[in-house]
Amino acid sequence: MTETDRRLSEESEQRFLDLYAHLLVYVNDRFEVIGEIETVADLEQHYTDELLPLRNTLYNESTTDLIEDFVEENPPDLSEADLEQVTAWTDFVAGEFVVVRYREDDAIFLDWTEPPKAYAVRPARLPFAEVWDESALPVPVSSVVLLPFEDQIVYDGWIGVKNIIFGGSLSTDIGDEYEEAKHRFGIIDSLPVPEEDEKTDAEELRFYMKNKRNRERYASEIEQLREKTNELERIYHQEMGKARARSLGRELRELELNEAYVAIYDDRIITSAPSESEVRKLLEEIMPAGKTDHPYIYHFDP
Repeated sequence: MTETDRRLSEESEQRFLDLYAHLLVYVNDRFEVIGEIETVADLEQHYTDELLPLRNTLYNESTTDLIEDFVEENPPDLSEADLEQVTAWTDFVAGEFVVVRYREDDAIFLDWTEPPKAYAVRPARLPFAEVWDESALPVPVSSVVLLPFEDQIVYDGWIGVKNIIFGGSLSTDIGDEYEEAKHRFGIIDSLPVPEEDEKTDAEELRFYMKNKRNRERYASEIEQLREKTNELERIYHQEMGKARARSLGRELRELELNEAYVAIYDDRIITSAPSESEVRKLLEEIMPAGKTDHPYIYHFDP
């Protein structure tokens, strides 16, 4: 089994399909969408595509009320545990997403509305590999419904692939949104959607400073944060120095220099010495009061 084939266990998958089928039959009985369906057995005689109008009815009407009415009436005489599971579906998430990557047991669906969120989704009806190849990612998808099931997130098997080709700046935007989603919420692997993790100013600033794209994208937020406290100003300069150090090592190796410790203040080298203690002593002499620890000390070891 490949990574993109991993699904729920056979037992869990069958439980999901059975419960979902009962709910669809109930919706059909309420709205008479497909005349010849009266039981789950009738429903199973139809192809998935033929059942799409019925599934859409579930989400076009007052979905929460329909699910709650089904649970209250319980026409198939489900167990309490099954009813609790169906009740959990009132926390469904529906809309358009971008499938950004596969992991060992799931796929990451990115909702890039504001704020962006990234969901870990497992297939309950059709393996992802049968829908699209991993090499095609990122893939924009529509008409998706995510449902909580047994402490995981599944999609119900219906999915529309939008005819959009990602490339260039659009792919970069998707990557940025994915990173922001992970920063804000982590990878969401259960529903309902959790509250956004509260970040300290220092955590926010480090995220904004993480790479060049972030520094450009969040330039105004960075300026506001760095001015709040001396500690945030220190973090700002430290992160700027780290960013400069990534390219500095290559430049120093090209000069065939020996091992050294280099103090970087933003993108400038302001002093260096053979040892870290010597560099710190020099910084005490040349830096303004209260800013001795602002430069980033880079250990160059060719």
